[in-house]
Amino acid sequence: MLDLVSAVFSLISISILSANSAVVTLAYLSRSRPVEVYPENLYEYPEVTIVVPAYRERSSIHHVLQSLKEVRYPRDKLKVVVVGESDDIETYREISKFCKAGNQLLNCGEVVGIYIENSSGVRGKPAALNYALRYINTDILAVYDAEDTIHPDHVLTAVKILEDSDVVAVQFIREVANTSSKLSKAQIADFYFFYEVFQPYIAHKTGLAEVCGSAFFIKVPHLVSIGGFNISSPTEDLDLTYRIGARRWKVVLAYPPSTTRPISRFSSLVKQRARWIRGGILSISVGLRAVPRSIPLLLITGFTPIAAITSTIAVAVGFAGLLLGFEMTLFRRVILVLAAVCVLGSTPVVLANPGGRSALKYLAVMSAVYYLAIWRAVFELLTAPRSWTKSDFKA
Repeated sequence: MLDLVSAVFSLISISILSANSAVVTLAYLSRSRPVEVYPENLYEYPEVTIVVPAYRERSSIHHVLQSLKEVRYPRDKLKVVVVGESDDIETYREISKFCKAGNQLLNCGEVVGIYIENSSGVRGKPAALNYALRYINTDILAVYDAEDTIHPDHVLTAVKILEDSDVVAVQFIREVANTSSKLSKAQIADFYFFYEVFQPYIAHKTGLAEVCGSAFFIKVPHLVSIGGFNISSPTEDLDLTYRIGARRWKVVLAYPPSTTRPISRFSSLVKQRARWIRGGILSISVGLRAVPRSIPLLLITGFTPIAAITSTIAVAVGFAGLLLGFEMTLFRRVILVLAAVCVLGSTPVVLANPGGRSALKYLAVMSAVYYLAIWRAVFELLTAPRSWTKSDFKA
């Protein structure tokens, strides 16, 4: 009986991981690249609103505000909306150091806007973004996190790409700022494969790059028509991507990059990735509505974490059977196949990373992070499946 149970869970894992390995390998071999345009003088400059959700971001908010002042776009066509919470006066005080602030009005390097407090009664980034929609009267909306840097050419590039009527959103690739810590280098390696290898491939093949929560631009009428951001999703960005895909609209992945700060504590990184995994699993039902375009994302964000769970169960049951003295013939056979599939799936990730062999140890760190995050996500799915937990970037 234990042999059969172990074999069944192993076969489930092998099926999912084989599909995942195939997609990852195709992405590596495709050599696809993000879109790169060089906009000069546009025929017209539509108004753009940049929204920054900022709850307890006193130590990070300067990154996005400083970079906002360097954006190359007509100041009278650019607006900023910072969304805070009523119990976070520290962030507002920090904003006042970088922008002229008073009576909710902001002026950040001649980019004018407002500071508002989310009074919707619901905490979390998606609720804050939905609340901000009430104050937006432009056709294009951009979202940046407090710890991110806006590239000077982002707005011009996004506006140029969004001239295509089939394109609804533009996601700029994201890079992690390099520090001396191994954990930051691990995040650099992780982001590199996702944004420089996997995302360009799926964007090229399906026209549906993933909206990744920050450094993205979207047409407001289309966003409103699909109901805005899902406040009950732990990953409102992935949920939004699937709903865009179901409408047959395009999301373009583009250069130049946005730089974000690394998470400095191992436990905080596990917590963040657990939310991503939990949201990916909960979003499977939404993603199925966008099939076949959503298949690569469903594999990576939804089914692969499930495969990690089933493979762990398979191995645990298998070794338990061996310790109890059972022959475990099926387990002995399928465990070798499972190991081979895991190696095949990880090889393109290592080969694609510019760090070469040195990247292997950093990717090993991220593997540990994701494995622990998966089991934390399982616990959260049982206790608080829809909660939105803030990422902690503090040192």
